[in-house]
This record gives sequence, C-alpha cells and structure tokens, in this order.
Amino acid sequence: MPKRILIVDDDPSILNLLENCLCKKYLVSLARDGEEALKKALETWPDLVITDVMMPKKNGFELCNELRFHSQLCDVPIIMLTALGRDEDKLQGFRMGADDFVVKPFSPADLKGRVDRLLERTTRVTQAKAPPWEAPVEIPKGRISTGAKKVDTLLGGGLPISSNILLIGPMGSGKSSFCRSFIVEGLRGYEPSLFVVVDDNPALVKEKMNNLLARPPLDFYETNRLLALVDASSWASGLERVPGGQTLDSFQEINHLARAIADAGLELGQNPIAKRGGRRVIDSISSLFAHFELAVIQGFLSNLIRASTTHGGVTTVLTLEEGIVEEKLINNVEYFFDGVFETKKESGNLLLRVASMKWFQVSDQWIRL
Repeated sequence: MPKRILIVDDDPSILNLLENCLCKKYLVSLARDGEEALKKALETWPDLVITDVMMPKKNGFELCNELRFHSQLCDVPIIMLTALGRDEDKLQGFRMGADDFVVKPFSPADLKGRVDRLLERTTRVTQAKAPPWEAPVEIPKGRISTGAKKVDTLLGGGLPISSNILLIGPMGSGKSSFCRSFIVEGLRGYEPSLFVVVDDNPALVKEKMNNLLARPPLDFYETNRLLALVDASSWASGLERVPGGQTLDSFQEINHLARAIADAGLELGQNPIAKRGGRRVIDSISSLFAHFELAVIQGFLSNLIRASTTHGGVTTVLTLEEGIVEEKLINNVEYFFDGVFETKKESGNLLLRVASMKWFQVSDQWIRL
C-alpha cells in the first residue's frame, strides 16, 4: 500500500505543483488551511505532512503543535514549506515539532528527495521497535491469514476463503482475543470486516482492537467503509425467553439481529451485488441458545453461512461459550460449519486446537496462542 501524504497550503499553484510531483509514488490529499488539514489528517491518517506556515484560520506552527499532541498522529513526520527563511522562524518550526524546513522558492526534486528520506527513516525506526522477527507464513492463493501465525501454520497456510468456523471454549480462554486478531489482520490488508458484538462490551472491543492496530486507528477504517461494528449487546440483554417453544415473536427478534448484520454488510459491500467478500465475526452466539429454540437458531445460521459465498467470499468466525450450551445442541449446529476450533486455558497459557475441518485433514494438537 503506497504511503499517504497530506499537503497543506493556501496557494492553489503550490498544491498542484506538489501533487503532480508526488502523486506517482504516494497517495496525496490536499488542504487549504490548518483547520481543514486537521480534519483531513483524521480522515486519511497520513504517513507524512507537508505544510505552509502562513495560512488562514490556523497557521502551520499551530497545526504542527496540535499534531504533536494527538496520540495517534504525534509521530507523523512534518516538513514545513514556507517563504519565512529567518533562523528564528526555523527554530520556531523545530520547537513545534517539525522534522524538516524548506524555504520557498524550492526545487520539487529536492523536496521529493527529502520526503523519500524521511519516510524511509520512519520505516526503519518502526521496524526497529517491532517485536523480534518471525518467519512469515506463506498464505496460498484462496486462503487468508487468521492473524495468528501458529494457527496459520497448523492449517497449512491459513483459512480457506468463504469458510465458516465455530470457535468453542470456556470464558477467558482466548476466543475473543483470536477474533480481534482475525479482524485486525483483515483491516491491515484493507479487507471489509464486520464485527458483531453480542456478549461483550463494544467500547472495550474497539479499545483492544485499536491497541492491536496502533495506527491508523479504527476510526480510519470505519470512515472508509472497511469496518462495521454492530452493537448487539443491548439486543441480547433485552431478550426474554418465550415459554413453550417457537413463537412468531422469537422469529421476529432473531430477524432483528439478522437484519442488523445484513445492513452493516451492505455498507461494507458484503452483499450479492458488490461481492467484496472480507471477514465477519459474531462474538458470540451463546445468547441465541439461551433465548431461542434450536430450529430458529439453525435457520439463522443457515442463512448467515449461505451468504458467505454469495457475498463474494466472506470468511466468518462465530464463538460459543463452552458449558453454557448443552453439548447435544452444539452437535445439532456443528454440521453447518467448515471447521470447529476449540480453546482452553491451562497453567496460565491460552491454547487452541483445530477439532475438525470439513475439507482437509489437520492435526488436532493443542498449540499456544
């Protein structure tokens, strides 16, 4: 993915010159003043900012200072491009957090060289701060990474696209963590990703995914229609079990959840027309077993899983709390899934095994997450 550069200047000719100079190698966005630049920065999450100093509404010094105090933008390299050439002006720029200072008139080739060097330096620093290197798992065509290298290795290169996985385990055994990593891995590859929160705190889910992503944060992916988070926690907590089995009300209630998932998928392009594919997580379906009869749940799962192929190849993970749902009920829905994963916690370690895969043989050994 090309690096993103935000150019800020109130002179249209400068904007056009710089855009033409940089657009062949980078993704360029433009702003005409400091206020617009802050808004654009939060929309595009640039990898580098080039800004004029003397601008209306908010000048370049103020813009630089505000970027440095933003938790997600504080490390973005900033080049100040201005007619102010005095030493005190340069010192002011560096005090506000600028990385480089270019005086107008300037050479476009020289500026492009400075941009290249700053981005290369930033990449090296980021890599130096990264955890110890692990050999990447080769992901064959037609598969996607789970976000967990050891699981990808166990599967022989990741999950088949369009597969539907049931993830079963006791509370606190790493199911939700696996699901967050699965979605974050998709976002890093700019895959449309849908996360349905049923039995968790949506704010906490977003916070933990934000910590995994670091930058750009979830807001960037939501703004660009790459992520939709469906808050079904209030829906699940407000349900009441209808005595005596299936009723029209119970069907209507589960259809509310199905409609919310379909509407969110429509925004992402996970539908029969756009067919953008991507990823989905439903965490968890335990509440369904607590409130609806088996036939209702089977109908819901059947429709959801059928959509995996018709929506362009959506890969879905659904979680289920072990011990809450009777084993015989689980046996009556497992056949819908292409694979069943199990998790457990042992001696403080989170473990996972592939209990079954429908289309190929996999070792059922327990691995540490």
